[in-house]
Amino acid sequence: MLASSRFVLVPCYVQQAVGSKGRVKAVTTAPIRLKVVLRQQHLQTHTGFCREYDKVAQTIDPELVGTYPSRAQFHRWLSGELKGLPHPHHCRVLEKMCPGYSAAQLFEPDQPEGPSLPAEPPADDGGLFEVIEDRIDQPVASAVEWGPEQVEDTGRSYAGLSANAATDVSENTQRLGQRLLKLKKVQRLSDRDISQFAHLAGHIIDLDLRIDIEISGNGAARLTYRFEVLNMTDRPLTRLSRDLWFQYTSGELTIRPLADSTRRVAIQRIHDAPNLAKFACQLSPAIQPGESAVVGYTCEGGRFEDALYWRQAVPRYTRHFTINLRHGDAGDLISCSAVEEHDDGSENSATEELIWDDEGDDVIITLTRDYLRPNQSVTLRWTVTREHA
Repeated sequence: MLASSRFVLVPCYVQQAVGSKGRVKAVTTAPIRLKVVLRQQHLQTHTGFCREYDKVAQTIDPELVGTYPSRAQFHRWLSGELKGLPHPHHCRVLEKMCPGYSAAQLFEPDQPEGPSLPAEPPADDGGLFEVIEDRIDQPVASAVEWGPEQVEDTGRSYAGLSANAATDVSENTQRLGQRLLKLKKVQRLSDRDISQFAHLAGHIIDLDLRIDIEISGNGAARLTYRFEVLNMTDRPLTRLSRDLWFQYTSGELTIRPLADSTRRVAIQRIHDAPNLAKFACQLSPAIQPGESAVVGYTCEGGRFEDALYWRQAVPRYTRHFTINLRHGDAGDLISCSAVEEHDDGSENSATEELIWDDEGDDVIITLTRDYLRPNQSVTLRWTVTREHA
């Protein structure tokens, strides 16, 4: 069994299905509409989708029966990785499966519809550069807006997202604000996201955190962590502290830098115990104020045996969080659940963002969450027919 990481491991339930082979993507502001519609129809699993696909295909052209997408294609559709649209015959079937939507609309981000724009939108809540200047030396600890756009926010204007810096702010603030505006263009982030990042000046933000967990038939585990880190402080970021804990191990935990990091990463071991490793990722070159970078590492030596769960502690504001799990030679999935725990000890189910499937005797689970806060945790728990003794 795996226990914890600092990013810590502690037992708790979580469920979901594996996603996009661990590639780090630009943050999107909403899920693909097809994913939302299929979830509403309870067709989010590959097996259920293919069954319904064949029923609809039979009414269009019997020769289309059996032409449903492969499991990998299906997950690319739902994750938003598809470039353009699927083949025309897929589009025909999808449009009939999801009446009221064109194929193009199904592969757009799903934005909730709100009321028409008010005649006089709410007032600007302060210029971007002024917000950063106010927060950079005294970061807000808790009372900060952090979450998706709500219907009542429709028409709201956000902190002066102009490329023209205020003249009465520091040089560090101007540099941070300009880099934040550049990030908005490069990653196509919303005004709301950029405004929230500005209000978090003084913090390190995880734009994207992905954890890939691969468990072999004998219980041996390989974990891959990828962070897209945004430095909203006025100091270069050169070091990230981490720790990992497993209940069961096969000797010392082996931790290596991830080859596709956009910074050179050196692992500094700080403390080692039979099933615990405290370490730091040293970064070169440093992540400058306002810059983002992808860094990561792998861990081998942990084992899953009599209890199957993963609890991930969240140390900082995290825009998008994903666990991709593949449990090899697991047999059938008996149960799967996910829980999000808050810093006050309260919990809520995370099951609505859980996807699971099987591939031969492998169980695949993916869990996604958005807008996590420091001191939260997310736990995934699952049960299979072939647990490791």
